[in-house]
Amino acid sequence: MIERSEIETMIPHRPPFLWIDRVEELEPGVRCVAVKFVDPADPIFAGHFPAKPILPGVLLIEAVAQTAGVMLGSVAPQATTSAGENVGEKLALLAAVNRFKFFKPVTPGQELRIETKKLTDAGKMALITGTVYVDGEIVASGELSVVSA
Repeated sequence: MIERSEIETMIPHRPPFLWIDRVEELEPGVRCVAVKFVDPADPIFAGHFPAKPILPGVLLIEAVAQTAGVMLGSVAPQATTSAGENVGEKLALLAAVNRFKFFKPVTPGQELRIETKKLTDAGKMALITGTVYVDGEIVASGELSVVSA
């Protein structure tokens, strides 16, 4: 299992915009499974929507993109492991959102299970499939195109 401190050595995101808490499974460059607890105290819920809080779908896409970033081994420039070792200088950037669908709303207090798998790659571009589950049910799925910078 990879905890948040190690995730922060692999992708450049930081709270409040780090949308994965831990990685439970990782096959570098092939697939990844991450988890995110949807905190009821997150300020996003004050405005989306006050009477019926729902996590915006764009944040589900972001969670998939960040999980894909870990899967592809992308790291921020000059990132290091907790042991102080340089792990590289690649950075994966979201290039396109393809055929993403939302099946059920995500509400505060739920835990997301985010699964990504690389479908293809062509040079610096990779096509990723991502599925988000809550309690074993699919809440969102689709494909992302990611480019290495």
